[in-house]
Amino acid sequence: MNQPKDTVYRKNRTFTPMRFSSSLLLSLVTSLACAQTWELTTPIKTYSEFFAMQMLDGDTAFAVDKPMGAILRTTDGGVNWERRIVNSFNKPMALWMWDSQRGIAVCEGSRIMISTDGFATASTTSQLGNGAFQCVFFLNDTLGWIGSDTGKILRSTDGGGTWVVMQSGQSTYNYITAIQFLDTDTGYASCYGGEMLKSVDGGLTWQAAGPFDQQVLMRDFHFYNTQEGVAVGSGGEVIRTTDGGTTWDSIPSPTTYTMLDMAVQGDVVMACGNWGRVMRSTDRGQTWSVAQVGNSDHRSIALSVGGRAILGTDGRIQCSNDMGVTWAVTNEGTYHTVLNKVAFRNDQVGVAVGWQTSGGMEGGLLRTTDGGRHWSKAGGGGLGVHLTPTGAGCLGGGSGSFARTTDGFATRIPGNGPNVAIRCTWSFDALTHIVAGGAVYGGIYRTTNGGITWTHVLDVGNITISDLWFVNALQGYAVGEYGDDWRTMDGGLTWQEMTATNGGHTVFFLNDTLGWTRSFRTTDSGNTWLFMGGISQGTVSIFFTSPDTGYAVGNGGQTEMTTDGGLTWNTILPGILNAEIHDAAYVDGAIVAVGRWGDIYRGQVACPQNAPTPVITPQGDELCTNLSGSIQWYLDGDPIADGDTLCIEALEEGSYTVVVADALGCASTVSAPYVVVHTGVAANSGHGLRLYPNPAGKEFTLEVTDVTPQPFELLDAQGRIVLSGRTSGPRTNVELSDLQPGLYLLRLADGRTVRVVRE
Repeated sequence: MNQPKDTVYRKNRTFTPMRFSSSLLLSLVTSLACAQTWELTTPIKTYSEFFAMQMLDGDTAFAVDKPMGAILRTTDGGVNWERRIVNSFNKPMALWMWDSQRGIAVCEGSRIMISTDGFATASTTSQLGNGAFQCVFFLNDTLGWIGSDTGKILRSTDGGGTWVVMQSGQSTYNYITAIQFLDTDTGYASCYGGEMLKSVDGGLTWQAAGPFDQQVLMRDFHFYNTQEGVAVGSGGEVIRTTDGGTTWDSIPSPTTYTMLDMAVQGDVVMACGNWGRVMRSTDRGQTWSVAQVGNSDHRSIALSVGGRAILGTDGRIQCSNDMGVTWAVTNEGTYHTVLNKVAFRNDQVGVAVGWQTSGGMEGGLLRTTDGGRHWSKAGGGGLGVHLTPTGAGCLGGGSGSFARTTDGFATRIPGNGPNVAIRCTWSFDALTHIVAGGAVYGGIYRTTNGGITWTHVLDVGNITISDLWFVNALQGYAVGEYGDDWRTMDGGLTWQEMTATNGGHTVFFLNDTLGWTRSFRTTDSGNTWLFMGGISQGTVSIFFTSPDTGYAVGNGGQTEMTTDGGLTWNTILPGILNAEIHDAAYVDGAIVAVGRWGDIYRGQVACPQNAPTPVITPQGDELCTNLSGSIQWYLDGDPIADGDTLCIEALEEGSYTVVVADALGCASTVSAPYVVVHTGVAANSGHGLRLYPNPAGKEFTLEVTDVTPQPFELLDAQGRIVLSGRTSGPRTNVELSDLQPGLYLLRLADGRTVRVVRE
């Protein structure tokens, strides 16, 4: 934290109980809107390629993910992203944001999307016949230009409402890669073939701007003024001009890898490109250094005034807090797959399994350890998966692919399954599993030796089983999407056909008598079934938390709730645009739904049994919470006026805490206090207290004017006591060899403090 020299931020281990205002906390919770929404938890995929990126400030940025046809937004500097809109048929290529709400994206197929709500929605216009648009630049709210892959430059004077083709002088092979205007008259454009174009009449006409190596394709450029500019391109080429483009100098480059994008703040210029290369200049492009940041291609880069940078890497997002000196992956892409089933071991650990089709889809298993909020890649996928509370489980897929686990798929044990497309699985323990599927060689199979051998326990021809549910080790059910309904009372050894319930993709039993399928319910273990009216026929997953309360998730994401055991249903979560949901699970008050593209959505529908606890972290001179929602900060237990933001300035001494409630009105617990103390003590002396050396190595010497022994404590940056002792006369040697390097606070019993740096 960049705090003043006389300020120390720490967490306190012991504190007086907070005086929280119950009326204000009640107001915080009850004033919230109760409309539930979906959150896409896997917005970035291995298939993602970020062709454009724009930062509005250190927190807010927008990105174009071309293969996914999506525009993404972050409001926390690139750590978390949300998918705002998808245009699968005319994929966006570049965008321009005037502010956090107003923006324009240019697409393949000569299409243009204009938004006034941060690309939650957009209107689409066409400029047919002009190719795929590659770049866009606006000088102000109304005047802008677009470049295409057919050498066309278009101009708008009404904020993108209408466009007119300009005289670029380029053939249809010389596509435009970047455009920038310095004023209403003077502008530049780079294009295929190595040409840099210049306009002095607002883009109406264009001429070549100075000679340079015509074999070099300049990908991006930046002009500081009408005279000074720098450009980067293929083969790591860097060129620079100081006379408005009349002449260009070739600048020594530290790489031969093509640079694809640039970002500029002040004298700092950054360029990113192929095979993990990131170039950086601190003198406006006169000299450069290069860093290897992974091995994937970097297609876009953005840089804020405060030094926050975001790197759009194929399959991941990376961020920097120091103007691109160092980078860290903040969002690793998950599999671009067709997720078919999801299963949870408990309220934290779960897996979702997906399979491979055309269009760049992969097969893959995704795993979460935080209740579905975040997911990571966990190996090869399939069609069906199941986990037991002990961590035992199995998955299966096409052509009998099979694997099992004993630890919730933290690790997997390869195996062989029966020769069938395994669409669903169930595990009893590490060795006993049931798999089902079809249609060819369809039915149900059982193993008791971990998959070494299998018994075809339901063999009635080419049927398809889509879902399994076991109430206990003996009583189980199976349904198929073509009307197949079966029951076992002996652990799956034998199966009996039930009265038809039209089958479906889902079956669920709350106990040994109450059960539900897509459209029917039973109160007698499946002997008879009652049709449920009002429920969607597109239901892919159904589950109950009590005999009365249940949820049904449709293939479009629309989720309905019942409070009378399934007799009537009401919509509580809306349909998801462009979604194709295949399965869902209920996890501690939330519904986790999985589907096409590897998309996993999470929607809170009830308050969790264990409320989350916010964590307070320092950022600069502010304190921030990690939870979003309706926020209330407290100082010494009293609510802070206007303390409803993600971060607050911690200007006053005292104990800071925070409470956050989500959109459903579920309040968090109170955070651990974060104590702010203004010590007024210098780094190594003050008020008869001296410490040396500082920074310290394995030990330091503490000098005090008061020779009376008194206790002292050494606290780490989180306020935890890591060492304690007593002074022994005017000088006391303190051993530090067991402590990690870092910043510590030494506190004497009389309240005097001094900061200690352990090297």
